[in-house]
Amino acid sequence: MKFRYLTLILLIIALNVDSQGLIIDHTYEDLSEIPASWIDSVKMKQRWHYSHASHGRQLITGLDTIETIDPFYNVEVNGSLPNVSGAFCILNKEWEFPEEYWKSASGMNKTRNILNSNPTINVSQWSWCTQLNQYSENETQDYLDSISQLEAEFPYVTFVYMTGNAQSGPGNHYSQSLAKGYNRYLRNEQIRAYCIANNKVLFDFADMDCWWYNPETEEWEYSTYEYWNGSDTVTVPFEHPHYNFDEADHTSYENCVNKGKATWGMMAELAGWHNGKSLEVIVFLEGAFNGSGMNIIPEPILPLYQPYNTEPWNYQGSETVTSIPENVVDWVLVELRDAIGADSAISSSVFAKQAAFLLNDGSIVDLDGYSSLSFNNSIINSLFVVVRHRNHLDIMSASPLTESNSIYTYNFTIAEGKAYGVNSQKKLDDNFFGLFSADANGDGEINNSDKLEWYNQVGTNGYKSADFNLEGQVKNNAKNEKWLLNLGKESHVPE
Repeated sequence: MKFRYLTLILLIIALNVDSQGLIIDHTYEDLSEIPASWIDSVKMKQRWHYSHASHGRQLITGLDTIETIDPFYNVEVNGSLPNVSGAFCILNKEWEFPEEYWKSASGMNKTRNILNSNPTINVSQWSWCTQLNQYSENETQDYLDSISQLEAEFPYVTFVYMTGNAQSGPGNHYSQSLAKGYNRYLRNEQIRAYCIANNKVLFDFADMDCWWYNPETEEWEYSTYEYWNGSDTVTVPFEHPHYNFDEADHTSYENCVNKGKATWGMMAELAGWHNGKSLEVIVFLEGAFNGSGMNIIPEPILPLYQPYNTEPWNYQGSETVTSIPENVVDWVLVELRDAIGADSAISSSVFAKQAAFLLNDGSIVDLDGYSSLSFNNSIINSLFVVVRHRNHLDIMSASPLTESNSIYTYNFTIAEGKAYGVNSQKKLDDNFFGLFSADANGDGEINNSDKLEWYNQVGTNGYKSADFNLEGQVKNNAKNEKWLLNLGKESHVPE
């Protein structure tokens, strides 16, 4: 498979926004090249808002057909955002034209309302129907400007640009207008040029219309026609005759399936495939520390859904599992910050967050219980990591993470000074350091309010904030051994 990345321009990037522009075209039509782990990652991490009319439905038809052939490629499609574990969840808006997504004030507000009401959505996309057959250069620029405006308003959402279909041309079942085909070709080229110049993510719908892979010759075929524009003869690409059937959504099922495959490829790329960087961080929690690693809370106490969607974290990630993997101690919330130095790594420098699992050896891993965390953002300055836990004091790396072959590593456990600030970690024994326990309300301070939480929960079992020893129950030793000894300690994570 050939991958076409655009020239890199360093930008401040937010969660899940691809810092390198990305063109998704006919070279993404081979599902077998996407590792199963990245398909799983899409299901776990990607939430897609997709707005379209009839032509745009080709992507949904393709995804549905692929799932019918192989249920591993499970998608859940609904008019409201689904929340189904083990499926790629799609908020699908049918029969929406420019006025309902970007062209009018009411359309922009509709898009804003959807994104504000569904904070787990991290990809949003609108599809053309036949508008580019007659759109002017200025009207197309309005589309580009509007999507760019939404990008600025929602930095944690990747907005995917699209070219229009390539159906107008000679002998096509949908339209035989050569002039219309020439106009949409110009407008598609305008969109491509903008995306290349500005490092956008582009789903090149038109490119997929024009290319067909001939299994007999094992070569790609490209469909074009010649058009006289009044001064020159221009070669205009248009839909390959092999797709020139009105089987589904104005084209062939094969074309729909190709676009469904490309959609999986795009989502895998946005999740970090190929351009991804790995994060390997090691921390210990005082409450679970046993001398060489950490104890594991007896099942089935740990929740299957990330627990940081409440005050004070208010993290709206959709991380969910069907079962807790082996050797998991607890959920943690990881933040990545891009800054010149630790002092300037304040909350405004955060560009990614993810709920993840902490293993008993101190490793922070993805939801499968063994993979390293990944991200696909470029680092402008230096990378700092913050680790938050529901009842331990948060910490941030005192120095930038070390990078080698796109793997960023940091081990908090080897020295107290590995955490930013003075006395930010507790000495657990002669060899290891870890997060201070007993911050029951997660406010960054261990004080009497945490003791009050303990009083309210003592004697109870389960996933409790006052379970400072992470034993699955709140007992007296939690107060005496953790809260009392750590009273007055506070987090030094810059906010």
